[in-house]
Amino acid sequence: MKERERKKLSPEEMAEKLDMPLDQYLAVEAGNSPAETWGPRIRDLAVALGVPTSRMFATSGKWTDTKPGQAGELIRKHRETKGMSPEAVAEKLGIPVEEYNEIENGSSGIEEWGPFFMHYAAEVLDPHFPGVVFNLFHPFGLPFEKLSVQDYR
Repeated sequence: MKERERKKLSPEEMAEKLDMPLDQYLAVEAGNSPAETWGPRIRDLAVALGVPTSRMFATSGKWTDTKPGQAGELIRKHRETKGMSPEAVAEKLGIPVEEYNEIENGSSGIEEWGPFFMHYAAEVLDPHFPGVVFNLFHPFGLPFEKLSVQDYR
């Protein structure tokens, strides 16, 4: 919300830019959406694989180049390039390997939420620097779940 407000965008304007129903966007801002699960998981996956967050969703790293079902395939390729097994990555994420396999198979929420975070970062942070999406998950160099409201004031 702070980033949106800094850009002087209303929730309605932001929802429109993101091509998202207003009620769904408001749920994201309120912390009542799957974004709360997928944000940290995306960050942790990028760290586990040692790849830029944006490259897990588009080979160019640009949100405009994301395609449905593409994230799982790209994530699998990054994992294979690193010589890691699905079990090793799942262990690093602290999730069952079956859940990790859903990510690689393109049947998880990462297909929706990865491109969403990239698009959001482009709209409110910097449209010319796709890697800035990581800053949503690590503001001030810390995982956002370790920050308090006071850190944002």
